[in-house]
Amino acid sequence: MSQLKLPTVDEEVPLKTIKKICQAFDLPQLWKKIEKDPPAMIFKSDGCTMWPDETNGISIYQACFLHDLKYWAGYPGEDVERLIADAEFMIDIARIRQSTKIAETMFHGVRIGGTDKLKMKFSWGFGRI
Repeated sequence: MSQLKLPTVDEEVPLKTIKKICQAFDLPQLWKKIEKDPPAMIFKSDGCTMWPDETNGISIYQACFLHDLKYWAGYPGEDVERLIADAEFMIDIARIRQSTKIAETMFHGVRIGGTDKLKMKFSWGFGRI
């Protein structure tokens, strides 16, 4: 993963910075989606929603930030795109933690709690609600 320093929790992130983040983390399709139709809401990550950003000295904030970015840019009803974002999140967590246990737990949590039907501040498409 990239060595780019990510914005902090609750920091407003301008589109210019989002473009750099998408480039640094090899997310060209995500940037195309955002550039074509930027969400109305300014992007801010809350980090690992309802989960610590760091445990046992290991930060998982990067994975959570990128997952939040994908959720912010999503459109309601994009079930396949959401599943891909959640699967990538699980893989990122597993790589960082070198463990599948927390990664699988977090995956199941976002699958249950992240649906756009809940219309929460962390739901899929939260930048477009």
